[in-house]
Amino acid sequence: MDKWLSHPTAIKVISLMIGILMWAVVHFDSEKTPNTVATLTETQEIDAVQVKPIGMDDKNYALRLLDPGAVHLTVRGSRSDFLIASTSNDYEVTVDLSQALEGRRVLPVKVNLPRGLELIDVSPSSVTVVLERIVTKEYEVSLKIDGTPGKGYKIGQPVVKPNNRVHVTLPKDQMTLVDSVGGTISVEGEEETVNDKKVKLVAYDKDGNELTDAIISPSVVEVEIPITKPFKKLPLQVGFTGSLPDGLAMSSFSQSIDQITVYGPKDVLDKYDYYDGITIDLSKLKESGTMELDIPPMEGIANVDPQKISFDYKIVPAETKVMSHLPVKMIGLSEGLNAKVTLPLNGMVDAIVKGASNVLAKLEGKDVQLIADLTGLGPGSHEVPLEMHLPRFVEQAPNAPITITVEITDSTATIAQPGSEDSTDTPAAEGTDSESAKNGEEVDGGKAPSGDGAAGEGAAGEKSLNSEAAAP
Repeated sequence: MDKWLSHPTAIKVISLMIGILMWAVVHFDSEKTPNTVATLTETQEIDAVQVKPIGMDDKNYALRLLDPGAVHLTVRGSRSDFLIASTSNDYEVTVDLSQALEGRRVLPVKVNLPRGLELIDVSPSSVTVVLERIVTKEYEVSLKIDGTPGKGYKIGQPVVKPNNRVHVTLPKDQMTLVDSVGGTISVEGEEETVNDKKVKLVAYDKDGNELTDAIISPSVVEVEIPITKPFKKLPLQVGFTGSLPDGLAMSSFSQSIDQITVYGPKDVLDKYDYYDGITIDLSKLKESGTMELDIPPMEGIANVDPQKISFDYKIVPAETKVMSHLPVKMIGLSEGLNAKVTLPLNGMVDAIVKGASNVLAKLEGKDVQLIADLTGLGPGSHEVPLEMHLPRFVEQAPNAPITITVEITDSTATIAQPGSEDSTDTPAAEGTDSESAKNGEEVDGGKAPSGDGAAGEGAAGEKSLNSEAAAP
């Protein structure tokens, strides 16, 4: 026996038996029956566990009602298991909507508990759900323009890209609330067309409130807003400077357009009655041809349309023509003075002009005006040079200046006796009395208007910076 007790294996077996005996003594409950061991489980109540819908076809249906949204759980488990599942978020309650259709349904809930816990009860065990079918409808984009463009500029019709129609998706019961779909874009101070402006679209009800549940496709569009400038159509008046080289004359001259459209602030446009932004230097033209020139914007003008103009012209050898018996118009005579032409005696003058043969063939006496400016001349005999006004492309022959002799008298110095030779003026003085002098002074600062041909080219009498009086 002693030899067996001293064996190591025996000692280990005896130690195990003693340990088991001590564990049994510690866990023995003297107040219960000898066969009952103290339990370590307990029961808890879990309130307000949210119900989570799963499996819904959210492309075709919207959940309009889930009632109730939370349930009460009765759960059993060990204290340590409850400590691990410390909050209601660790308890999952779901309702399966995968088979639900449009309308009201009562569906059971499913409870998923943390590991180690056992469900005793769920209250309520089912919930009521209402599904609404989702519909899509097409709407036209309606843009709200905010702000004011630059002074005098106007807003054109907005252009929505890629097009002005979008699709709105909402539950059927909310689709009837949609009144418009659009966005807001600012044009404050703009003077040029607003290009490729991105605008986020929003669905609005009739009171202007945003429908936040609306799904809009596309949700962002590009917008172009034309900023139209005020415009005005003006006759285009071409000015000329210089003269053709000696021996040459302009046989014909035509331009591709007679009027242009100018754009700019209205107060600027109101200042213009014609457009004379083009001047051609005749001294640079030596043979027939065609030219194209830019039409430059004048002061305050934003742009012009068209921006170019072309001219066709024909240059030929110059010829001369004598224009006989041309009357002289006297202007600028001071009040109280009379004047008459004393040389030539008949008061009529011959003049030599030059130009292309076809132009001279059509030239008549009424197309030529001879002006004698008497401004500043007092009583006495005066030799006065004549100023000749001619149609475009007709010139006075060089080295052929014309002068007349004019006798000026003071009408208040002597009162003529009835029947005397001095009681009336001669026909040569026609138009030189005070009334004629006043009329003469009223024409362009002492310049008489040109003849019919010149008037046809926009000469004196129009508000032109390039009057025919200045034409060669």
